[in-house]
Amino acid sequence: MLKTPALILKKQNLGETDRILTIFSPFLGKKRVVVRGVRRPLSKLAGHLDTMMLSQIMLTDEDELPKVAGAILAEPFENIRNSLLLLNQAYAITKIIERVTVEDVAERPIFQLTVDTLTRLNLGERWNTNWLFFLAKLSNRLGVSISKFDCGVCNEKIVDGGYWRIDEHKLACRQCGGAVSSLELEANSIKMLKLLADNDYFTIKRVSVPELVNCQVEEIYLRLVTEWLNKPWTSYSSLQIINLKST
Repeated sequence: MLKTPALILKKQNLGETDRILTIFSPFLGKKRVVVRGVRRPLSKLAGHLDTMMLSQIMLTDEDELPKVAGAILAEPFENIRNSLLLLNQAYAITKIIERVTVEDVAERPIFQLTVDTLTRLNLGERWNTNWLFFLAKLSNRLGVSISKFDCGVCNEKIVDGGYWRIDEHKLACRQCGGAVSSLELEANSIKMLKLLADNDYFTIKRVSVPELVNCQVEEIYLRLVTEWLNKPWTSYSSLQIINLKST
C-alpha cells in the first residue's frame, strides 16, 4: 500500500458504480487510479474523491490503474467548488498541470506550487496576481524561465518598452527592434517579468497589474510553458476571458 496526498484533477465513470480518477501526487506525479463502488449511494469514499479536492489516499500496489483502498479529505476547496468563476480559474491551472506532468514521475515542487495557488484562489486572492505568479514559478520549475532582462541583441538596459522575440526566447529593446515573429511589450510588462522572476508571492501581491500588462506577461509565459511541451495553445488569449470576468 502507498499513502500519498493527491489532488483530484479529473473523474471518468467506469461501469455502473466505479470511477477512474486522474490524480496529481507529489510522489507519483500524474496518475490514473480506480475507485470501486464510489458511485453507490452509500459509498464512504464519494465525499473524499471529487474533482478539485485534496485528499490523503491509500493505493494498492498495481503498476497500472492501482485501486483506491481508502481516502481522507484534507482540503475540499469549497469556495472554488461553489463558484463557477473560481472553478473555471482552477481548471485553467489544472489544465496546464495535466499537460506538463508525467505519470509515475515525482513532481513535489510543482505539486506544492499547484496546491498553494489553489489555496490562494480559494481564499479570494486576486486572480491576475495569483495566475501570473503561478505561470512564472512553473516556467522556472520547467527550466524555461526568463533570466536576462537587458536587450538580447545590444545588451543595453531596456527602459521604454521593447519586444519579446518568440523564436529566440529573448527580450529586445526598441532600438534593436523586433524579429519577424515577436510581441511588442510595454515597459511595465518587462518590469513585471523581472519582478515575477525575483520575488515571492507576498511581494508580488502588493503590485497592481494593469490589464494590458497582465495580458502581455501571460502570453509570454503561456508560450514558454506550452512550447516546452511542443503543444502550443490554439489561442494564447483563450484564458484572458477569465481575467476580464474577475476584474
